[in-house]
Formats: sequence, C-alpha cells, structure tokens
Amino acid sequence: MQHTTLSCEELLSAIVKSSNAVAFAHFSDTLVKASLEYLTTDKARIKLYVISDISDDPAIKKLTENAVGWLELYRQTNKLTDITNDPDKPLVLQYDTTLLQQQDLFALCGNTGAIAKPGMDNEQRDVMLEADIRFNGKLKRFFTMAEFEKVFGKPDSIQLLSAEAPCITIFDTEAPDDKYLYKDGSRFETSKDRVAVDEFSFSNGNFITYKGTRIDANTTMNNIKQLFPTAVNERRGMDKEGNRWVIQLREDKEGIADGHIKLFFKNGKVDFMHWWFPC
Repeated sequence: MQHTTLSCEELLSAIVKSSNAVAFAHFSDTLVKASLEYLTTDKARIKLYVISDISDDPAIKKLTENAVGWLELYRQTNKLTDITNDPDKPLVLQYDTTLLQQQDLFALCGNTGAIAKPGMDNEQRDVMLEADIRFNGKLKRFFTMAEFEKVFGKPDSIQLLSAEAPCITIFDTEAPDDKYLYKDGSRFETSKDRVAVDEFSFSNGNFITYKGTRIDANTTMNNIKQLFPTAVNERRGMDKEGNRWVIQLREDKEGIADGHIKLFFKNGKVDFMHWWFPC
C-alpha cells in the first residue's frame, strides 16, 4: 500500500487532529491549527492556535493567532504530551502513531530550515516599562543601599561579582568591590552605594506593583493576561531554565533595548522575574 507523502505542516496537523489534546475540549478540530515552535534532536514542541478576528469594524478583518495549547513529541519513544495546563505535569495523549511509521517528522521538519530555539526570535511582544514597576510597592529598579535595607532588610548572603564572573553587568563598572546581594531568592547588583534588581523572586510575601496593579505569588497567568495578552498567548516552556512557563516582555515601546524581561510561572502562578541581556 502506497502512503501519501505529507509536508511538515500536514504531518503536524494530522498528528494533532488524531489526538485527544486538551484544546479540543474547547475548540473543534477544524478551528485548531498546529505549527512547530521548535525542534531539537530529541523533542519537538508543537503550538496549537486558532485564528481570531479582533477588528472592531465588521467590514475590515484583523486576524490574529491565539495560542490554545502546546504539545511535546519525543523522538525516541514517540510519546506525545500536552503541557498546556502545567508543564510539570504533562498529560500523555493518544494519537495515530502509524503516522510516524510512514514518515519521520524530525527529518521532515528539520529540513525546513525555519526552526529556532525559543527566545531567539525578534517577534513583537508586550512592553513592561521599568519606570512603572515598584518593588514591594515602594522601590523602582534602581535605589540606594539604605533603601534596600529599609524595604528588604539585611541580605541573606553577599558575593563579589568577580567571583561570579557574569558575562554582562548592570552598572558596567567592573569595579573590584561590586557585589551581588541575595535575599529571599532574589538577586541584586551593587556598585558603591547603588543597588539594582537583577532577578526578583515573589517568595516570602515579596511583590511588585505595575501601573498600580499588584503582582505577587498568588497572581495567576489569567491575571497577567489582562496586562500582557500577547506575551501570555505566546508563552513557552524554556528547557534551559526549567519546565516552567515563561513570558517575554520588551523593555521599551520602540524595541531599541537588546534585552527583555522574563516572567516565570510555577503551578500557574507568578514565581520569578529576570532582566535578560545578551552577552
């Protein structure tokens, strides 16, 4: 029996539509589309999305992709999992495994030359302006050592930057006495009396306000979606940083800054934020 040769996109679609993915509990298989988010030698991550018209004018269509699920396909075992609700607790799906007996998805899709690891693209994202953030409702990102101790207390530990040897620093002084301060899972960089937030943990009651909205360890992804809908729709699990959902937010409206802000989620709630810059 001769099998029909499918393209990468067609094979992805056939696999997804033959599965019991969570998205099909909310959307019909005619609405749900599939695209390859990224590919490694061991695993493929598949994004499920629907096309929506967000135009206010019925005479003019304004179509946009809305992510409705993420699947992961493992090359060695052909196991297909749904990580939409919780990457830490993936659901093992049923699907037509004979599709992979007919064609090698990894070889087929690897030849497209269009697959990149997450975080390497230049897609437009929502903006989180530094000027509108207040740590524990009081401090901007940059403050003094006295302000640090007043709001956060004494650091849990201190480490010289030279011992950590970071590839990039916030103050860019390379002074021998520049330090990292660690407190409640957060990391702050210092230079003389100046202090800046590098990584911020929402543990032990720590929180931020953004344009007056409180974000803490009880803030859900749906809450964050009210602030950053595009970033949440394009959320992804970053393998190199653990199987937690992460959204990426631009730092300025013009897209001039090289870095971005990463906001991580654990068990569906805000857990950690980090200012990321390329080395």
